[in-house]
Amino acid sequence: MKIRGILFDLDGTLIDTIDLIIKAFEHSFAVCLNKEMPRKELVKYFGLPLRSAMRNYVAEEQVEDLCSAYREFNLQHHDELIRPFAGVTETLTALQQRGIKMAIVTSKKVPMAKRGLQCMQLESYMDAVIGCDICEYHKPHPEPMEKALLALGLQAEECLCIGDSPFDLQSGQAAGCYGTAAVRYTSFDWQQMIQEGKPDYILETLTDLIPIVDDLNNKN
Repeated sequence: MKIRGILFDLDGTLIDTIDLIIKAFEHSFAVCLNKEMPRKELVKYFGLPLRSAMRNYVAEEQVEDLCSAYREFNLQHHDELIRPFAGVTETLTALQQRGIKMAIVTSKKVPMAKRGLQCMQLESYMDAVIGCDICEYHKPHPEPMEKALLALGLQAEECLCIGDSPFDLQSGQAAGCYGTAAVRYTSFDWQQMIQEGKPDYILETLTDLIPIVDDLNNKN
């Protein structure tokens, strides 16, 4: 079975949104709770939908206010604070030239995910964008990955799942993907990433994905 598709997380995997996310979290806690949160506490729940992440910090009745403050900051500062990761454009170009289909599977809503792709000029590489707003369940549940597979018209065993959080990899594994890869530049605690995500491959930079795909396809 050849690898014919790649399911990518977006934030922290293809686009460096860490500064934006941290500042948006800090803003929401400062405005709503007059409270500072250590960075190590904020990164614990990267990869979860915003509302799910906020529920780990506050009571349910405070969640909506925090989310509203977060979204307001994110919308205002999104374009100025996001950055490209090294090797992303080169990798996506190489995969596209090999006929590999690609999808974004993100905990963001689709419009904001597409905005990020447009800012980084990556939208043309993607055959599908699956966001939390079109899923009933979210990563680590398999549904987002399954929707991406359906959109690409591929079987799970034909695809690799790439992410920067254990939730990404767990979702891909639950959906039956051939394999998963963790990016080494993740903001997650690396031991947590390894223990909970159990990646089949580790990518120091995204370009490391190209020889992995080539090797798998040459073997099959």
